[in-house]
Amino acid sequence: MSKKAQYLLEAHISDILNNVDTFLFDCDGVLWNYDDLIPGALDCVNKLKKQGKTVYFITNNSTKTRKNYCKKFTDLKFDVHEDEIICTAYIAALYLHNNNFKGKVYPIGSPGLLEELDNFNIAHTDVVPDPTVGNILEWCNIKLDPEVTCVLVAFDEHITFNKIMKAATYIKKKNCLFLATNEDAALPMPGNMVIPGTGTMVNAVKTPAGKEPIVVGKPHSTIIDLLIKQKGLVPAKSMMIGDRLNTDIAFAKNHHLKSLLVLSGISTEEDIHKAEENPNDPKAYVPDFYLPSLKEFSELLPE
Repeated sequence: MSKKAQYLLEAHISDILNNVDTFLFDCDGVLWNYDDLIPGALDCVNKLKKQGKTVYFITNNSTKTRKNYCKKFTDLKFDVHEDEIICTAYIAALYLHNNNFKGKVYPIGSPGLLEELDNFNIAHTDVVPDPTVGNILEWCNIKLDPEVTCVLVAFDEHITFNKIMKAATYIKKKNCLFLATNEDAALPMPGNMVIPGTGTMVNAVKTPAGKEPIVVGKPHSTIIDLLIKQKGLVPAKSMMIGDRLNTDIAFAKNHHLKSLLVLSGISTEEDIHKAEENPNDPKAYVPDFYLPSLKEFSELLPE
């Protein structure tokens, strides 16, 4: 029999609170949509902390530093410390630092990504629009930086053909590291417009490069390894709360965490049912529980 996601009810709460010590929250589509706080999110986090639970905020968003996120949390009235925040710009820089990287990074990304690299004194080129000019023969003679030994791809609204060419060419070099912050397909934004995510940039680079990147964000293992090693997290006593089946719930399933999907972001109830109908599909991730949003979860929690 295939696994079914359960709608989270009051009857489940005591078991969750008795068996979960750590709650991991995604941010975009879970706590807020762009700059708008999702109703119930603040109360939910506050109630869990009041219960003595450890809370971390884990986002694949690479455009902000942990310091930037602290300010956003404060502006939205959350009481959050920098060491509770794990964003992929920080994780990518930490990965390079922990692996004793001594070369130079060619980043496709944002100023926030560079700031996290600077925090670890990691050399890098700048992020600029870099428009494509000239003809195809002139492209073959674009000047590259001989010191670059790593390409790091993150979200970049100024992605250009020029950047893709440079990144792919660097990656083709012997011993050039290829990192990506995440492979999210689209951003959880209000309205009907599809806003392409970092996965768009990653696929644009890896296709001509002919190489798969090391991905540091969810659902891969870099973040959970950090939490286990540095924070003493116990996966079996932790719950991931997110809005995407293929990142947040996949992260939980890949690393043996309990999971709650909220329908306030990307994935829908229909997506859950499709996953339930394909139990033999290794990419069909079914959450343990689901709810419309954190408002409903907060209402179930004791004061």
